[in-house]
Parts: sequence; structure tokens; C-alpha cells
Amino acid sequence: MLISELSQRSGVSARALRHYDRSGLLEAGRRPNGYRDFPESSVERVRRIRALLEVGLDLSGVADLLPCFAKDGQLGGCERARRRLTDRIADLDRSLVAIARARDLLAAEVARWDRPALPDCR
Repeated sequence: MLISELSQRSGVSARALRHYDRSGLLEAGRRPNGYRDFPESSVERVRRIRALLEVGLDLSGVADLLPCFAKDGQLGGCERARRRLTDRIADLDRSLVAIARARDLLAAEVARWDRPALPDCR
């Protein structure tokens, strides 16, 4: 299938699909006119790529985990997947702590403004 059809069927821009192809995440043959020719299985593969990107993995993480998908489309519990996802959870936990800290600092500053006799800033 041409990239335009894959784009339409997957909901992903042709530009992103070209990027995935150049990154080795997708495999496409070439037609005699030089256009990319994607197999039918590319629709499901793009779905998997997008799912992994949505949880915050980078392209190397996506490439590492694509072989871990089972035929039913579910990510298998192989050691590589477990390690990558556990690392991602730890990254998110660190981000949540940093966000909570920043929120608390901002809330304290705003609360300080609610006290009487604040100078007018101009």
C-alpha cells in the first residue's frame, strides 16, 4: 500500500511514517516509480509504534520492544519489555515528584500573596 493509504488507515501523518521508515521501525519495499510500498501488516505495526511512543518511549525504546509483541497484538512480558517499562515507570515517578514539588512551591507563593499588606507591583 502507498504511504497515503497507510496514513489514512493508521491516522498517522505521512511525514511521521517516513520518519519511522528511515528509523528502521517500518519496512517498505519500493515500487518501480520509487514510491514506498508498505505491506498490510504495517497498519498494526504503526498502531504498536504509536502506543509505545504515547507512553513516552523514544524511538530506540520502540525499536527494542517491537519484537516483543505477540501475534495477538499484546506486548509480551519478556525480560526486555519488563526492564524497559519498569525503567519508564521509574522515570515517570521521578517526574511526578518534581511536578509535585514545583506545584507546592507555586501554591505557597500564591498563598503568600493572599496575606494583607502586599505591596503593589508595577
